Amino acid sequence: MTPPFPGPFAITLDAAIDESGLSLERLQHHLATRGVRLSRSALSYWRRGRSQPERETSLHAVTQLELVLGLPPGALISQLGPRAPRGRWLGPPASRIERRRLWPDLRTLPEDLRPPPDGQLSFWSVHDRMVLDEFGREQSLHVRLVAEAQTDGVDRLMTYYQADNPLGEEPVYRDVRCARLGRVHVDTGSGMVAGEMLLDRTLAVGEVTALDYEIRFPPGARLDHYHRRFTRPAAEYLCQVQFGPRVPKRVRAYEQRALSGPQRKGTPLSIGSTRMLTLAMRDLGPGIQGACWDW
Repeated sequence: MTPPFPGPFAITLDAAIDESGLSLERLQHHLATRGVRLSRSALSYWRRGRSQPERETSLHAVTQLELVLGLPPGALISQLGPRAPRGRWLGPPASRIERRRLWPDLRTLPEDLRPPPDGQLSFWSVHDRMVLDEFGREQSLHVRLVAEAQTDGVDRLMTYYQADNPLGEEPVYRDVRCARLGRVHVDTGSGMVAGEMLLDRTLAVGEVTALDYEIRFPPGARLDHYHRRFTRPAAEYLCQVQFGPRVPKRVRAYEQRALSGPQRKGTPLSIGSTRMLTLAMRDLGPGIQGACWDW
């Protein structure tokens, strides 16, 4: 991570822990070797925004956390806001899933293309339209995002796509609107695709941006599902899959808490006369949401 560190203490700490790959137990161990005793629950509450360090001993622990996590001095301390009234939470527990649980292959990306701190943006709506060719293979993905800045100084948005299989050729970003395509990296072995979207203006907290883009894919394997991964809640998600001449026999919504977790099947879905599948959701929580089908 490189300065500046936008966002409140919890967002910065959460992103730093996530990026370090350290468990809370390992953080405890590293702090203990520096003479700092801190409970796992305190670390968990700090990173989730349920409480913040206030006492002198806690503030000292934060300075040691900066060293353990490889952050510049003051990177965390500078994010602390006013002290909370004694005995009260700062706010409701944050609902989130660690990014690495949903995107394990992000670690194959170059350092400068890894995500900025999670929570800089909250999504009002996400609209995906996956277009399949006549063989049921991914042909293109059209995405529209509407997001609100949760911190000052947000000037970019990272987009990711994870193919199920290694890629023979590199996908291509096209038709970017209301933003400018920055750096792009494709790891053909893992199927990980990353694209940097440079926003048309720097957002202050509370400002909203909307952008569109398309990814064109080389021929690959036939798909039997499509999903999107949410580390945090979203107000609205619209998933559409445009099939070619051949349509599946059965289609069903599904969700997962994590990639390694069980898949929970949802309601059956219908395909209209235009061979379009539509899955629409409101007020969804973090996790994996999508549709699967049988050919």
